[in-house]
Amino acid sequence: MRHQAKEQQLALGRHANELERTVEERTRELREAKRAIESPLKWLIGPSRQMQKVVQQIRQVADSPFTILVEGETGTGKELVARTIHQLSARSKKPFVAVDRGAIPDTLIESELFGYEKGAFTGAHQRMEGRFRLAEGGSLFLDEIVNLPLPTQVKLLRALQERGVQPLGSKQLVRLDVRIIAASNVSLAREVKVGRFRQDVYYRLNEFVITLPPLRERDDILDLANGFLVEANMEFGRACREISERAAEVLLRYPWPGNVRELRNVIRRAMLLASDVIEPDDLAFLSVSASSTVALRGEVAPGHSSLKEIAGAAAAEAEQQAIRRALEITLGNKSEAARLLRTDYKTPRGLTCMRCGDPLGPTHRDPADAFLVATAN
Repeated sequence: MRHQAKEQQLALGRHANELERTVEERTRELREAKRAIESPLKWLIGPSRQMQKVVQQIRQVADSPFTILVEGETGTGKELVARTIHQLSARSKKPFVAVDRGAIPDTLIESELFGYEKGAFTGAHQRMEGRFRLAEGGSLFLDEIVNLPLPTQVKLLRALQERGVQPLGSKQLVRLDVRIIAASNVSLAREVKVGRFRQDVYYRLNEFVITLPPLRERDDILDLANGFLVEANMEFGRACREISERAAEVLLRYPWPGNVRELRNVIRRAMLLASDVIEPDDLAFLSVSASSTVALRGEVAPGHSSLKEIAGAAAAEAEQQAIRRALEITLGNKSEAARLLRTDYKTPRGLTCMRCGDPLGPTHRDPADAFLVATAN
């Protein structure tokens, strides 16, 4: 009897030690996750060679006086890069002011950027500080600068040259100490060539360029996905442990037209659908078809198709999947979807692709699109 009691006591001791080690290990993991989430480089550092180069560039330029241009597709993390540069610089205690050019009408962009005096125009009942002045001592992030109207580009050039702004309705130049970080989802050099962007402004912005690769060309998709899972667990108080191997295959096959932003949203949604582990069923909303799955995984396709035919079918399926997803992201706006995919939907090929990839189908197409399709064929 005593022997049995002693054995039970020893067993309880072993279990207690194991539990203590588990708690210590979990606590350490949570501390490391918290440090990673609080780091300004949290979603940039990883095994991807392309992103390691980006991180190196960020560290090199952060404390320099250079104006910075960040180029990359929508969703690649341009604002994240801009904020990281600001946080790693001596300006980190000063304001970081972001301007989303796409959210401001052409008629308001100058007053938003440079401010105005009371009575400068009808409705100007009081003086307003522009974004430049709000960013004094810190950093001003000009997102989608490619859409800046040409007349406003002239005023931006003056602000860059003279390091100051002249508010609307004022004759005085207000000197400012502001670091400019601009971003574009298309090549500004190409826009200069076709006359849509001023060359002199481009050279002012082009002092240091950081180019972000699209997610489909990166080799750290799963690292990012696991990082986003940790973040989502902490935010929502969940305990979804991991992404299964089969679910990881789905993530690796998907073309990611929305890039890192889309991946983060996908993981957050899948985590809410999953229980303990994210499985392919939790990613069913990505709509990766079976045919693209087989071709992209390199498995043997059924039948007697040639290698060229298999490759062609896989490419066509991937193209259609990207188009469908782009149309979903833009709520069916074909011009926006075409811009995401860097094509022109008004060309015969673009029309054909958009027609085939339209998730609403031809019966829901508006009359203008039907007319364009008819005239293109």
